[in-house]
Order: sequence, then C-alpha cells, then structure tokens
Amino acid sequence: MKSREKAVRMTLVAASCVWLFGVPFAAHAQSRVTLSGIIDAGILYANNSGGHADWSTTSGQLTASRWIMTGSEDLGGGSHAIFRLMSPFNVQNGHGTGRAFNVAYVGLADDRFGTVTVGRQWDTTIDTVSGFASNETWAGYIGAHVGDADNTNASFKVSNTVKYASPQFAGLSFGATYGFSNQAAAADGSSGFANNRMMSAGAAYARGPFAAGIGFLQADRPDAQPAGALGAPGAGVYDDYENTFSGSIASTAGVQRQRIWLAGASYQFFGALTLGGMYSKTQYRYLDATALTLDNYEANLTWQITPAWETGVAYIRTSGRYSGSGTGDAEPGWDQINLGTEYAISKRTTLYLIGVAQQGRHAVAQIYGVTPSSTRRQLVVTSGIQHQF
Repeated sequence: MKSREKAVRMTLVAASCVWLFGVPFAAHAQSRVTLSGIIDAGILYANNSGGHADWSTTSGQLTASRWIMTGSEDLGGGSHAIFRLMSPFNVQNGHGTGRAFNVAYVGLADDRFGTVTVGRQWDTTIDTVSGFASNETWAGYIGAHVGDADNTNASFKVSNTVKYASPQFAGLSFGATYGFSNQAAAADGSSGFANNRMMSAGAAYARGPFAAGIGFLQADRPDAQPAGALGAPGAGVYDDYENTFSGSIASTAGVQRQRIWLAGASYQFFGALTLGGMYSKTQYRYLDATALTLDNYEANLTWQITPAWETGVAYIRTSGRYSGSGTGDAEPGWDQINLGTEYAISKRTTLYLIGVAQQGRHAVAQIYGVTPSSTRRQLVVTSGIQHQF
C-alpha cells in the first residue's frame, strides 16, 4: 500500500453513514466508518514515446487517485470486525478506472492473533517488501522496475483471496495470501483448481532505525480464465495483470507460471538520511515452453531535508534472460535513475517533481506507464499536486 495513503481522514459515526449512503442498519455505539481519499493530478513529459516527444496531463502519478472507505466494529477483548472499499478514478476525465472497487475486503482483527480478511486486496509482498523500493515511496509509478514485473507498484491486486497478517512480535511480523481460481473444472474436463490462482507469503522486521522484509509470490495460469485470482484478457473488466512481459516474445502464448522473490532493507542515519535497497527475481514460464528471468537490483537514498521537504535518488539495474525456441536466448537489460522531491505545503497537500532516466542494454527503453522509446534511451519528468482528505 502506498505510504501516501496516510491521509488526514474524516471520521463519521455509523449513524451518519446510514444517512450518507441510505443503507438502513442498527448502529453500534462502538462502530465507525471512515471516509478518506487521494486526489493526485499533474503534467508529464516524455522525450521519446513511440518515437515522438509527448506532453500529457496525468492522474495519480505519485499515488493513484481514489476514494477509500474503511470500517471497524469493536467486538470486545481486543477484537474488531473490519472492512475496506477502495475505488480509483481518473481526475482528468472523472471516469473510474475499470472496477467499481479495486480493493474490497472484510475480516476480523485481533490484537493477539492477527488479522484475517477475505475479498480483493493486496498480496502479502506489498506489505512486507515493496516499501523498500523508491517507486513505492517518493518516485511514483514511473519509477517502477521495468514493466513492474515484480509488482512493487501493486499494479495488480488479487481477487478471491483469504489473507492473514500477524501482529508484531518484538518487531517481527509475517503473513500469507491465497487467491482461489474459483473454477471447478477446466474446458478439457480436468481440474480447474490451479487455473488462475495466486499465493504469496512474506515477513518483515522493524526495530529502531533498521527495517527489512522478504516475500514470495506465485501466479499459476493467470490467463486461463477470467474469474480467478488475477485479471485476464477478455474478462470484461480492467486487466491489471497484463504488462510488457505477460506474453512470450516467441509467440502469442500467455504465462504458465510467474514466480517473484523479493528482499529489501533500510537503515536511517542521523534521523534524516535513509539508505535502502532491494532485490527481486521474477521468473516467467510461458505456455509455449519459453521462459524469462528478470533480476532487479535497487539502491536508494532519501533525505528528509525538513519535516515538510523530502528528496531522494535511486539507481536500478535490471538484467533479463530469455530461453527456449524462438527467443534467441536474448539478454535484455536496463539501467535506470530515479530522482524525486516533494514538498508538503500543508498537512494535506503536497507538491512533487519526479524524473526518471533509463537506458536499455540490447533493448529499447521502456519506463513504466509510458509508450516504449524508439531508441535505447528515454527520459520522463512529471510534476503534480496531491491532496489527501
């Protein structure tokens, strides 16, 4: 989850929610619903987008624009019933971005035993590792590793999930997520249990100035059928799984299996400087028996210049290896530099400026969210304003 979601929230008692949304129910004295959200808009420049310079307006470059509604009911003894609904939208045209709710879950939370939620939500690696990547903090969506193949941008959420998150034990926490295929049988009559399912697990540690995390994710046959854990082509809704590498370069074949391993850490010096980094390995196995491995190495430094002003720099090196008939055993690679600064002009409103420069090695440059360059180099700069409510 983006750190920018730490919004200043407007809290309403349950009875007020009944009035706002017209849903009749008996209000509980210990229940509450919180409405919050993020509005993020700006301008983006790309020096080469498919061979041409491009100026465009943007929505949600630092953090996706969205409405958020959360609820909690005190059940006593340190237990709560909880829910979250999140609806993204495009500031520039007022439209939604596909699903009515990109995140929607309900569950139980207990101070001693942890939290269990059911619905559509982030996988566990987003909780334990992605925060060590610069794009998850100050570099925005364009600062993601190539194609966001390791999902540190949370480009895809997971449907049909059951998720567990532990409480902290002396700084240590852990969790796991399982996304069901929701298919009893495949078209050929075989079991559909693994057709578009997802599983992930991870652990995190934080104590004083030091923090670290690890995670693993596996997606099986994400293109097999549209009602499973991940979005699939032809599903009739926004397909948030598709990316640069979700199809084989040797044919039109989709993914048989995707695995992601991640590890990250950070250390804060002098109360203002944070040195961090992460490593991820993504493996795609395609239905045509070809494969791709991507290794991402990132080092980043964040400087909290004043309580209101933060700036950061990151270097990312990506190495890829194709294998199998028709791939030519190609070894594409990319080097990327992220620069970003943001200034909070109030508790709710932030101005930001982000620049990303990338150079391909045996590959064209393709900064995330922008049409690939016609050359090995690409520069993208975006500036905007974000308001939290």
